[in-house]
Amino acid sequence: MLNERVLLVLWLLILLPALAYALRPRDGAVLAPARLAVVRASILLGAYAIGVVEVASAFTALTAPTVLIAWIAATIAVIAAVLARCVRDVTPDEGSGPFARRGQPLDALREELRSRRGATRRTWRRTKSAAAAAPAWQWALGCVIAILAISVAVLAIGSSPNNFDSQTYHLPRIEHWIQNASVAVYPTDIHRQVDIGPGSEYLLTHVRLLSGGDGAYNLLQYLAAIGAALAASRIAAQLGGGPVAQLATVFILATTPEVLLQASSTQVDLVAAAWVACLATIVLDEFTRPGDASGILHVAAPRSDALYLGLALGLIAVTKSTGLLAAAPLLLVWGIGRLVRDGHRRRPCLCGRNPQQCSRSDASRAAIARAATVAASLAVLAIALILVGPFLVRMQQTFGHPLGPDVLRDSIGVQTADPRLLLINGLRIAQTNLDTPLFFLSDAFAAAISGLAGLMGVDPNDPRITFGSTQFPVPAWYPDEDRAAFPVTGLAAVAGLAWFAVKGPRLRRAYAAALVIAFIGVVCTVSWQPWINRLVMFLVVLGAPAAGLLAAGLVKGFAATARDRSRRRAACVLVTVIAVAASLAGVLTVAYGYPRRLAGTWSVFSLTDIEERFVRRREWLPQYEEAAAAVAAAEPERVGLVQGNDSWEYPWWILLPEDTEIVALQSIVPGEEPADPSTVDAIVCAEDLEECEDLTPDGWEFHDLGTVAYALPPAGS
Repeated sequence: MLNERVLLVLWLLILLPALAYALRPRDGAVLAPARLAVVRASILLGAYAIGVVEVASAFTALTAPTVLIAWIAATIAVIAAVLARCVRDVTPDEGSGPFARRGQPLDALREELRSRRGATRRTWRRTKSAAAAAPAWQWALGCVIAILAISVAVLAIGSSPNNFDSQTYHLPRIEHWIQNASVAVYPTDIHRQVDIGPGSEYLLTHVRLLSGGDGAYNLLQYLAAIGAALAASRIAAQLGGGPVAQLATVFILATTPEVLLQASSTQVDLVAAAWVACLATIVLDEFTRPGDASGILHVAAPRSDALYLGLALGLIAVTKSTGLLAAAPLLLVWGIGRLVRDGHRRRPCLCGRNPQQCSRSDASRAAIARAATVAASLAVLAIALILVGPFLVRMQQTFGHPLGPDVLRDSIGVQTADPRLLLINGLRIAQTNLDTPLFFLSDAFAAAISGLAGLMGVDPNDPRITFGSTQFPVPAWYPDEDRAAFPVTGLAAVAGLAWFAVKGPRLRRAYAAALVIAFIGVVCTVSWQPWINRLVMFLVVLGAPAAGLLAAGLVKGFAATARDRSRRRAACVLVTVIAVAASLAGVLTVAYGYPRRLAGTWSVFSLTDIEERFVRRREWLPQYEEAAAAVAAAEPERVGLVQGNDSWEYPWWILLPEDTEIVALQSIVPGEEPADPSTVDAIVCAEDLEECEDLTPDGWEFHDLGTVAYALPPAGS
C-alpha cells in the first residue's frame, strides 16, 4: 500500500509541475507567472479527472484499467506539451538548421542560451541574497509554516480516514461506484451518497482505482490546502501586497485550526475552497494584466481566461455548491469590470482622419469589445455546465430537481426571507466562527444574540434557519475538524476587508464587496448548524489575503516621524502578539487535534489502522469486528446492508472480504429498488436494528450486538 501511495505522489509531483511549465505565461509582465501556471495546471488536471469519471461511467467502464489508460494518455499529452513549449522557446524560423532561431546562426543561439543560463544563476543568487537578508521574524514565520506543513503531512500520510461524514457517505459512495463501474444513481437509504456534490470523491476514485486502497485519500485535502495557500498568496500580490503581505497570508492560513485539521482528512471543504481561490486569482488577472497602450482588446488572454474560469466554476459546482456563493460575485466583478473597461476604449486619432471618424471607430471598437465580453461570459457558463451537467441531469431525472431532493434542500437551506431571522442566522454564524476559549466573551456574544432575537420577537433556534434539532450556541473553540473556530483569522480578515472598503484602490474595494456579498449569500441560504465553520472555508481562504495585506501595512505603514515610529512599534507589538497566538493555536491543533493528533492517548503513532478509523466511535469497533468476522466466515458472495440515514457504512467495505458484493436492502432513492433479502447470503446492520430484523428472512439467525447486528442463514443451508 505504501509503495502505491509513493508512486502516486511521485507521479503527481512530476505531472503537475511539468504541465505548469508548459502553461507558464511567456509574458514576463504577468504577475507571479509560476503560481498562475500551477493554478492553471491544477484546474486542467482536476477537470480532466472529472471528465474521465463521467465518460467512463457513461460506458459502465469505471475500472482500474480505464483510469490507468486515461492517466497514461494524460502523461503523454503533458510530455508533448512540455516538448512543444521547449520548441516555442526556441522557435525555428530562418537560418542554418533546426537549431537556428529567427534567423540567428547556431553560434548566436548558443550565446543566447548561455545568457539565459546566466540570468537564471543571477536570479538564484538574488533569491539567496534576499533570503539571507530577511529579518529574523520573517524566518520565524517561515519556520512555523514549515513545521506545521510537515506535521500535517505526517498526519495525512500516517492516518487512516476517520472523518464521520466520510464513514457515512463520502467514502461508501466511491465503493458503490467501483462496484457498479459507474457513478449512476443506485439504491441506498443514505440520500447524501447520491445527491451531494461528488467532485472531490471523483478525484478520490482515481486514487482508489490506481492504488487499490484508501491509504492516499488524506493527501487530496492536504494538496488542496497547499493549493489554496498558493492561490491566496497570489491574490495578495494581485491586490498590491509585497512579499511580506504574501508571507503573512500564507502564515494566516497555515495557522488556522480548521485548515490544519481538514488538511489531513477526507472532508471536501478545502478542495472546494481551493477551486474558489483558483477562480478568484484568475478573475483578478483581468484587472492586473498590463494593458495595451493603444487600448485594443487582447484576444488571446481573455479567451484563455474564459476557459480556466469556466473549468474552475464547473469544479466548484460539482464539488460543493456553497462555493458558488463566492464564485458568483467574483464573476460579476470580472464581467462588469470588463464591460466598464470596454466602454472606455479609445485610440488616438491619426493624422488625416477627422474626429467624427475616430469617434465612430471608437464606438465600433467598444461594441466589439462588449460583444467579446458577453461571449466570454457565456463561454464560462457553458464550460462549467459541461463539467457539472451530467450530475445535474442525474439529479433532475431522479428527484425532479437539479439540486436534489427536498429533504436535502430543506435540511441545509434557509426556509425564510424574514430579515429578522436572517440577521439572527448571520450573527449565530459569526459567533460560531469566532468562538474562543475565553468563555465570558463567547457566552456574552451568544447571550446578546439571544437577547436581540427576543427583542425582535423571533426564536433564535427557529427551525427555518436551524439545521434539524440542533441548538445554538455550541462550543466551537476546541480543535475538532467539524467545528474548530478561527477567531484570529476571522477577525483579521474582517479588519482587512474593512480597511479595503475605507481606504484602498478600486480593485480592493471590489474584492471586499464580493466577499461581503458571498457572506450575505451564506447567511441567506445556509441554515446555522454546529459545523457551520467548515462550510465557510472558502471565505476563510479568500479573506486571508486581506488579513495579510493589513498585517504588512501595520508593520510597514509608519516610519516618517517620531510619532509614526511609536505607532509602528505598537503595531508591531500587536501583530507579534497575534502571530504568537496563531502559532500556538496551530501547534496545539496538530499536536492534540481531533480526530487525528500527533501526541497524547489517541496519537496516530499509538493506534492501529482499524483503531484510527473508529476514534470517533470507539465503542462501535468490537461490534463491527465481531459482525464482520462472523459474516466473512460464512464466505458470502453477496451481503445485504441495512442502516439509518447517519449510519457508518464504510467500515463494512473495509472489514468484509474485498470481493464481497454489498447491496442495500432499503432505498429512499426514487426509482431505485433495493435488493431482495432472499437474494443475499448474509445481512449486516448498523443502528436501524428493528427494521433489520424485520427484513431478515424466516429461519435465519439474527444477532443483535447493540448498535450493530448481523443475520446469517442456518448452518448448512
